Amino acid sequence: MSDYTKIADTGNGMVTLLKEALIPELLNSPDQIGLCSPEDHGDYAVGIWLYDVKEDNSIQAHEMTNVGRNAQRYPSTYLTLYYMITLYLQSDLKYRAVQEHQIFGRIIQAFRDKAAIEPETFLPTGEPGAGNIRIQMQDLEIEEKTRIWTVPNAAYKTSLFYTAGPVEIQSTRKKSVKRVQEISYRFAGKDT
Repeated sequence: MSDYTKIADTGNGMVTLLKEALIPELLNSPDQIGLCSPEDHGDYAVGIWLYDVKEDNSIQAHEMTNVGRNAQRYPSTYLTLYYMITLYLQSDLKYRAVQEHQIFGRIIQAFRDKAAIEPETFLPTGEPGAGNIRIQMQDLEIEEKTRIWTVPNAAYKTSLFYTAGPVEIQSTRKKSVKRVQEISYRFAGKDT
């Protein structure tokens, strides 16, 4: 797997988690959940939008990583990804609000119960470990939420906001290193 795909893989891992949580109890088809912007959500009932990417400054990678015997890779970049999850249900108006509330509740429950994605497989895992990508709900004011919602001529729809991180993007830069092959010792003797 290419390292530059980790942003896309993280989003797809979140889609997989929501498919496991919502199908078939609350939605009929896995095709109703996907990555999209609020402006261009197509037929999705649940849209996950990556609206921001920031470098995670709490992780400062400065050390080179050994790659084989004669090369080292430059330090990785660690990112935090910011997601907005919005519902676009087409059900009967009489039942839509209750259905939306149920889906929101199940999404919150699923992200709390499986709060991590395994970076090797990008599938949900139950326990957030040291190397896993953690999914956490953001605490935003309504003004921030409406500012993020950037759909022209459309009122803000209640949405959930999450972060996922740290997501590691490894450097492709490498440098050659010469390993110590031979050591010669010289002992100085004392003259008497």
